[in-house]
Order: sequence, then structure tokens, then C-alpha cells
Amino acid sequence: MRIGGTARYFAELTTKEDVEEAYVFAQKNNLPLIVLGSGSNTIFADGEIAVLIIRITAAHLTIQPSNHPTTTIDVASGKNLPMLINEIAKVGLDLSPLTGIPGTVGGAIFGNAGQGPKGIWIGNYVQSVTAFMNEEWKEFSKEECTFRYRESVWKDAPPFVAEDRDLPLQMAPIIWSVTLNIPHDDPTIIKEKIELLLKRRIETQPHQRTAGSCFKAIGENPAWQLIDAAGLRGMKHGGVQISEKHANFLISEKGATFEDAVKVVSVVKEKIPEKLEVEMRFIKTNGSLAY
Repeated sequence: MRIGGTARYFAELTTKEDVEEAYVFAQKNNLPLIVLGSGSNTIFADGEIAVLIIRITAAHLTIQPSNHPTTTIDVASGKNLPMLINEIAKVGLDLSPLTGIPGTVGGAIFGNAGQGPKGIWIGNYVQSVTAFMNEEWKEFSKEECTFRYRESVWKDAPPFVAEDRDLPLQMAPIIWSVTLNIPHDDPTIIKEKIELLLKRRIETQPHQRTAGSCFKAIGENPAWQLIDAAGLRGMKHGGVQISEKHANFLISEKGATFEDAVKVVSVVKEKIPEKLEVEMRFIKTNGSLAY
């Protein structure tokens, strides 16, 4: 949404040694460590954020030869997800159900990105995930990742920062790479599916300054229907508005602020009796989550 200030520290990490060094730096300086993929679902408060922001830039991809119905690929978490989908489609590997989802592979794993509650998520394809968590490297099986609709073991981890700054900080898990099992299909057919899904997303979702779906409904009705039923489609505060095209998207104008977005989210939560979870990350100046 192009909202927010600047991070006190920022690092791009290309090796496992970089990850370990960043972790030690954050611990020594008592800084919350926040991992970004492409930052497509994160909004930062205005001003300076007292955190270490890290971004995994490793983007290696290895495709294992296979005569089975699926092929195993190993991909770094910094790999751009749309680029991965198109790249492997050319060799007949079908990850098309994730078409149109922005960000990186690591971000997709963290939030188990995919379709709706009854659709296909990236967790469906996972064989294992390698991550740095609790001061050690570990390979997590698919079962250990505990994937659910837009949820995973990574999102279950403790908050970015303890409420009492005198207590030890809880560091965010750092997803390094993932092994996926991808089904085969004809490259021409995969390309057609990708183009069709992209067309549907363009027709139904805003393509401007947005951080994607903001809310997740707990019940059966999707969040956009609840927001629409409350008459909040198009509602605006300052430079942030609920999209007219899709009521679960916030869009921003030039000059929009973090507080504008916070206010819009607060109004939605107040006006809708059903429980809604905020999917977007609102990071405050001390590194903690606003929601």
C-alpha cells in the first residue's frame, strides 16, 4: 500500500550464515526481527520502526528428475511465487492454483497462501520446509507445519516482541527453503489455466495500492460478504478506502497514513458482529503488532 516509515536496520540475506548473523545481531541489540517476503501484506507505522527487517534474497530452484505423477522441486524462500509458477509451467509442472498470489515462496508458506477455505493452498504441495527457529536449523515435515486455511506453525510462533522490553525478545521464525511435490500436465494446458485465473483475478480484485485480503472470516461466510452486508463497501477514512471492487481489500491514495488504515480496520471490526481476524500485519514503532 506504500504506507509507513523506515526501519532502523535492514538486511538482505543470501546464505544461511547471513541468517545466523542477523539473528545474533538482533539478539545483541535487543531488536525485534521481522521477516519480509515482498512485504505485500504488511503495513508499517509512520516514522522510524525500531526493528531489524530482513529479506531473504536467495532464490535457487532445483527440479529433481522424475517419472512419477509428481516431481519434487527444492526452492528458496526468496523466490518470487508468480515467477516460480510460470517458470515450472514451461516444463510441465502445474502450480497454477496459486496463480495471482503476490510475494515470495517463503511468505506463501508462512501464511499458507492459496484459494478460499475449500480451495487449494501451497501447503497441499509441501513435502518439507527448512527454517531457522529457536536458534537452530530444522527440517519440518508437512505434518509438523500444521497447515490450515491461511495458517501454519510459523504463524503460531510467539509475537515479534515481548510486551515488557526487559524480557528476552521472541524472534520470528525464518523460513529458508521448501521442498514441493508438483503434479504434471501439458505446458500448453497449464498456460491456459494460468491465463484464465489471472483474468478472473483482474476482473474481481483491485490492482492498485493494496495489501491484498485484509480479513479472514471465522464462520462460513467469507469476509467480503460480511463487510458488504454491513454497508461498508467503499467506506473511506483519510487516504484509505475499502475497495468498491472487492470489499476485503483496502486501497490507499497518495498521502495515506498508517493510522488511516488502522481506523478503517477498527470500523469494520466494530460494525460486524461476526468475528473477523485481521490477516494483514500492522507493525508499530516498537516492532509489535497492532492487531
